[in-house]
Amino acid sequence: MSETTLLSIVANVRRALTRLLYARAAVLALGVALSAWLLIDGARAARGGAPIAAGPRAGMAFVIVLAAAMLVSWMLAHRRARGITDVRAALWIEERDGDARPASFALVTLVEALVGRRGLAADGSPAEVSARTVAESPLLLASASALLARIDVSHALRRAARNQLLGPTLFAGGALLVMVLGAVVGSSASGTAGAMLRAVTGDTAMPAPIPPLGAWQVRVDAPAYTRRAAQQWGDVQTVAAISGSTVQLRGTGPVPSRVVERVVGVAADTLGSARRERALAPTAIGDGWQVRTRATDGPVTLQLHRGGRSRLLVIEGRADSIPRVSLLQPARDSVFRTPEGSLTLVASVRDDIGLGQARFELIVSSGEGERFTARTVAMGARRFAGEPAGTIRATMDIGALKLVAGDIVHLRAMARDAHPSSAREYGSSETRSFRIARAAEYDSVAVEPAPPPEVDKSRLSQRMLLLLTEKLEKQRPRLARTTLMNESIAIGRDQARLRQAVGDVVFQRLSGDVSGEHSHSAGDGHDHGVEQQQGKLALSGGNAGGVLEEGDDSPVIAINQPLLEAYNAMWDAGRALEQGDPRAAIPHMRLALAAIERARSAERLYLRGKPPTVIIDLAKVRLAGKDTGATNLRREREALPPQAARRAVRLVVAAQLVPRDMSAARDSLVLLRVEALGDSPAFAAAVGAVLDALAGGGDATEAFLRARRVLGGVARTEAGVWSRGVPL
Repeated sequence: MSETTLLSIVANVRRALTRLLYARAAVLALGVALSAWLLIDGARAARGGAPIAAGPRAGMAFVIVLAAAMLVSWMLAHRRARGITDVRAALWIEERDGDARPASFALVTLVEALVGRRGLAADGSPAEVSARTVAESPLLLASASALLARIDVSHALRRAARNQLLGPTLFAGGALLVMVLGAVVGSSASGTAGAMLRAVTGDTAMPAPIPPLGAWQVRVDAPAYTRRAAQQWGDVQTVAAISGSTVQLRGTGPVPSRVVERVVGVAADTLGSARRERALAPTAIGDGWQVRTRATDGPVTLQLHRGGRSRLLVIEGRADSIPRVSLLQPARDSVFRTPEGSLTLVASVRDDIGLGQARFELIVSSGEGERFTARTVAMGARRFAGEPAGTIRATMDIGALKLVAGDIVHLRAMARDAHPSSAREYGSSETRSFRIARAAEYDSVAVEPAPPPEVDKSRLSQRMLLLLTEKLEKQRPRLARTTLMNESIAIGRDQARLRQAVGDVVFQRLSGDVSGEHSHSAGDGHDHGVEQQQGKLALSGGNAGGVLEEGDDSPVIAINQPLLEAYNAMWDAGRALEQGDPRAAIPHMRLALAAIERARSAERLYLRGKPPTVIIDLAKVRLAGKDTGATNLRREREALPPQAARRAVRLVVAAQLVPRDMSAARDSLVLLRVEALGDSPAFAAAVGAVLDALAGGGDATEAFLRARRVLGGVARTEAGVWSRGVPL
């Protein structure tokens, strides 16, 4: 074998290895591009986003991804191809020698010597080698010729190509197979990419993927007894319906694969809400579909699935309330000496939908001791034709009822709406009682004992309220925030009534007024000796400061000064109780009790002469106090109840979803609002404001913050002049 032939074989091997390297990079780039496309489409579907649609834009995006992958692969392959020289190709040939003898490296040595001496031609073909070179290396040439005779170079190249291209080809083919299978089954992760390939290739044999749910229309048919027309809405997410209404949902395209109805209600356990779930069967109509359900007394959600996506419809069921009845006349209970005369009966009735009938009902009870009889009398019955409000009137003839002494008549008004159920409850008013006096009631002289003094009654009432508040404070760690607020506000109402009674005593003694709760201020045109200052009471005029004027020997100041202190302490205690803070109210309540005790003692003292004038040396006492420099510590805020804490977490998660997936965030907020409708209507309204802000396309940050404040019971107050930095 000549030296020229040998160099030609080595050069062909070098070129084949270079082409194999570039082919491997191209197949690998195609597999990477297909895998990246599948990952992008699958990630969008997993987040609830719209899948990548087939068409020119999708094809252009795929071409860009493929070009980027091929560019990177070509750069890497080019760097490796530069290292494949004739010497490296000769070494590759010798490595293919299957003989058990050690490698002689004759071909490598000969090629290295020839390339180093003569080089190659400009076109890459071996240059002419002189006869002297062949004569100088006969042994190397013979050994190299024997090596090439033993090795099948073509077979070795085919085997190398199979080994180098098998892995990348399987990788790219697997990605392509996933896309094709996704196109067949319509999956979100690969179906859109397969649809893009079919659009590019024009293959129509495979079925198109199922489109996701689009816009729909909602129709609500109210029950027949309400006499209301059917209502229709467009593509809405929430509808309101009376309990028993038929809700019909219509859409276009294929029938949804699954429709799940969940009835949401408040449970008694700590989990917060219990759901009753069932599957509905949608039906095909024309070019679309429809599904029907019935509204209940509470919220119901419909979740529809199709094409890898889902949508949510919330039906806010509203119960038909019973009529509200108010008895206008007679206005109060009465006692009749004789069963004679008549009474005018008047009642007003109102219903949210429409009235059916109304009447007055009288229950007459007779007897005494352990023997009683009762009978029922109806009068003034009236039928309505679905009016939302009305009035019923009647005249009760006392003589016609054949009453005797000792009989009691219980009167109330009753109304019923047009609901067809026989078990429907009646609405009733408050009850008035009328009694026929017995003759024995006038045979003896009844002496009514005098009530205890007002100060003594106030002392007992204040001590009772203080004990109740201290008991509530002890139970505070074990009570929920709502229970604590209700109990504290109830005690605060009793404290306010007691404060009003003490104020009446003060005003009656000083000015003759019977009430201390109307406005009293300086310069209002009459002298009352006391005035209101920001809700509290203070002595005015000559009695300011509690000092008697010359010639005034009345003990009213010594008696009423402690009552004024008690009144003001009750005011501070009432404010703390209304804010749900019994701990802060206890010191003020103790001050009020001590002041009432001093007032009781003052009533037994009689002042004679003018009390000594107290002179204070202001220059001596000014700035004489000691400042420790210690401030009040802020109390730790109470943790949210478990149910409110879970809702707070869900609210934050929904806020984080807004920039990434608006549809998922809106569905989460809708479910949160539905669950809060029963037990927390204020929070449900705040979440509704968040949904409105998102629907308007504006910034919903402030709405989210407001909903969080409502959930935690945080109330924002207007900053004072010191906080705002307003110049005084």
